[in-house]
Amino acid sequence: MEFDTILCHYAEVGLKLGNRRFFENWLRKNIKASLNRAIPDKIFTVRRLYGRILIELDDDLTKNREEIIQALSSTFGLAYFAFARYVAQEIKSIREMALAALQDKEFETFKIKTRRPDQNFLFNAQQVNEDVGAFILSKMDKTVQLKNPDITCYIDIVQGVAYIYTKKIPGPGGLPTGANGKVVGLLSGGIDSPVASILAMKRGAAVTFVHFHSVPMTTEESIEKVKQITTVLSHYQSRIHLYLVALTPIQKEILVKTKEKYRIILYRRFMFRIAEIIARKEKARALVTGESLGQVASQTLDNIAAIEAVSSMPILRPLIGLDKLEIINLAKEYGTYDISILPDQDCCSLFLPKSPATKAKTQFIEAEEENLAVDNLIQEAIDSIEIIKILA
Repeated sequence: MEFDTILCHYAEVGLKLGNRRFFENWLRKNIKASLNRAIPDKIFTVRRLYGRILIELDDDLTKNREEIIQALSSTFGLAYFAFARYVAQEIKSIREMALAALQDKEFETFKIKTRRPDQNFLFNAQQVNEDVGAFILSKMDKTVQLKNPDITCYIDIVQGVAYIYTKKIPGPGGLPTGANGKVVGLLSGGIDSPVASILAMKRGAAVTFVHFHSVPMTTEESIEKVKQITTVLSHYQSRIHLYLVALTPIQKEILVKTKEKYRIILYRRFMFRIAEIIARKEKARALVTGESLGQVASQTLDNIAAIEAVSSMPILRPLIGLDKLEIINLAKEYGTYDISILPDQDCCSLFLPKSPATKAKTQFIEAEEENLAVDNLIQEAIDSIEIIKILA
């Protein structure tokens, strides 16, 4: 059976009650952007239906089925989607289209599953199931099986039309990226921070990225890795800004003028200060990090408190309760893992202390910073910024 529409279903968006149309419009816009990225030379019509999003296909777009599946599978907010055919809300047409949907499939048992949000249709959902099921039995030597059938024929009766399909393709779930505002993600070349940013996107946040590097004291490998990672991240968010910030002058000062055991904490306090300045410039409302409680020395409760004390913005930590294996599995699922494990020198691994502090007190860290020209160092870092725009 050839298809002429894609029917997109959401789950969490449908719980938004008075705000549902707002989230639906974000989802519709993101679906269109995802399809335009995947197949830029085609024009898609994407519109709202009751409780659904409808994508109308030109005849030749069925040739791009795999590209469409990949695009929609990366569009947060979608519970599932289905390639479908539509017919008028008339029981004879519905029967015949259901038969056409099943005729080219291999199966022994089947069921019909109807949803009828359009209450104007003469038949209720159970009556449609029984009528269409009886028609299929009269035309095919098959068996109805309501639990675990070989195939299910789905019929959605909505807004004057019946949509018929046999396969639901899972979406990534969550909320439409951008619907909950903007955040700034601190992005290293490692495994954790890209996953944290993707999870923020899944909760409806559009992410602007900041990467701190130590060039020329290290090679540019971490920068190249982060560029590759943001290319993967652009599959989930259409417009990405990547801020590259040189941390080298700050690290040199910290190396010379402060106690060794506090280096990582001091590095990260400067990162948070600079990231917040960028966030306010971008009109973002929070910072996102890849911290997981207790995973490394800087991520103990005491050190987290000492680091975040410099920020007046909320700090979102999507990975805080996950262990390393869980994070790795997510990185593999989202496609960032193979890039993240490539060797590089990141800024936090430079001049690592032999015995880092694990229970730092904010007052002691502040005392160390009195040896530093904090404002001047921050301004020097801000002046070093390079911005890369990825409009995938």
